[in-house]
Amino acid sequence: MSGDVVNERVPRIAILGLATSMLGMTALPFAVTGTNLGVPLIKADFNASLSTLSWTLSGYSIVLAALTMLGGTLAARTGTLRAFQIGTIIFAASSALCVFAPNAAILVAGRVLQGVGGAFIVPASVSVALVGWPDSRRAFAMGVWTGAFPIGSTTAPIICSAVITGGEWRWIFVVPLGLALLTFGLSLVLRAAGKNQPIAAPAAPGLPDIVGMIAGTAATGLTALGLVQGKAWGWSSVRTIGVFVIGAILVPVLIARSRSHPRPFLPVRMFSVPTFRVANIANVAVSMIGMSVWLIWPLLLGGLWKYDAWGIGLAMSPTPVLGGLGAIFSSRLVERFGYRTLLSAGAVALVAATLWFMLRTEERADYWGHLFPGLILTGIGMGLLFSFLNAAALSDLEPLDFPTGNATFSTGRFLSGAIGIAAVVAMMSSGGDHPVDPFRRAYGFLFAMSIVAFVAIVVLWPRKRS
Repeated sequence: MSGDVVNERVPRIAILGLATSMLGMTALPFAVTGTNLGVPLIKADFNASLSTLSWTLSGYSIVLAALTMLGGTLAARTGTLRAFQIGTIIFAASSALCVFAPNAAILVAGRVLQGVGGAFIVPASVSVALVGWPDSRRAFAMGVWTGAFPIGSTTAPIICSAVITGGEWRWIFVVPLGLALLTFGLSLVLRAAGKNQPIAAPAAPGLPDIVGMIAGTAATGLTALGLVQGKAWGWSSVRTIGVFVIGAILVPVLIARSRSHPRPFLPVRMFSVPTFRVANIANVAVSMIGMSVWLIWPLLLGGLWKYDAWGIGLAMSPTPVLGGLGAIFSSRLVERFGYRTLLSAGAVALVAATLWFMLRTEERADYWGHLFPGLILTGIGMGLLFSFLNAAALSDLEPLDFPTGNATFSTGRFLSGAIGIAAVVAMMSSGGDHPVDPFRRAYGFLFAMSIVAFVAIVVLWPRKRS
């Protein structure tokens, strides 16, 4: 690569677009982590069950996953910057609704609307991040952009735990509200600066497969409902079995529609690309782990070990800090070793982390002996897996397929996270003879998922340098 290409001038609008997009994406982890940290306080304030409050977590993820593909299509039709702004406004308004929620039902509604806003932000953010970047520097911009989510995940636990130290959980929604308002302000500056520059490439007309979207969303929602309510309804009851059966029936409907529809909800064609296919298989398992551990750790630290809110945030901080630093600083290693090597190392670390938690968690509080080593291993694993899986999934696609490919990957991430959270809630709610039994069951499930990710990356990944 010549020096002229490396040193090609980057216009100011490109920096502004990347900063705007990253700020908007950074707000999303705050909405997830903050809610997880606040669950014990919210439960006590509203006197609500854990099953009910689980929908403040899974409801957000299900809606975000279900509408991301639709959000991408609408973004292409209305302009990605406009869609990004619409999503930011919805996200800010719903965050305000969560701040002032008088009961659990309104809080769940606010969280669902946050998912709607995120469904516009996620697909549009790619185009906003790349506006104005020269072709020779777009790979660099994409690499920086993929760090937005880890950066948010790194800072969210510490900041959110700090703002609820006094016992008021509502402050955790003030943070994403402020980030969304700041993002919208920057987007107005970006729009003014890019008046004569198109933000989005033209897209083919037509809506996506609505039937497929409904089938996919309903299948996931019913599965999550069965997992969350199974204990209350009875695992062998007609309602529990019924929702699982209907969910299973809808899966082949989704696949059949996606094979025949010109704008499928699930782009089956892209799954013929080996790296995209395997990265998405691993993404399912990694996302189940990455999203559900943030529910297990606060319950362990606060419920079993009696840590306060500030202590919980500080105790969990090694994982996101290592994850964020790993995602940022190891990006240079991809060019030297390729995706498969780094992802394999991350998969090994994640298997070791979940096995450690399953075997070493104890009722007696012992942070340095029982929890800290697992947090370090999880941070290393997630730092190598969470961001690089996204980039690896897109690495062999055509550039025109990047938006759809990214929306598909994000859909899988949030759907899998919702199912993982529902599964963990079901296991944690089952009780046991010993206070640690629910935690060991949940960690056992996460260990099984880490094995799935390990097999996908180490065994199934194409034997070539991506």
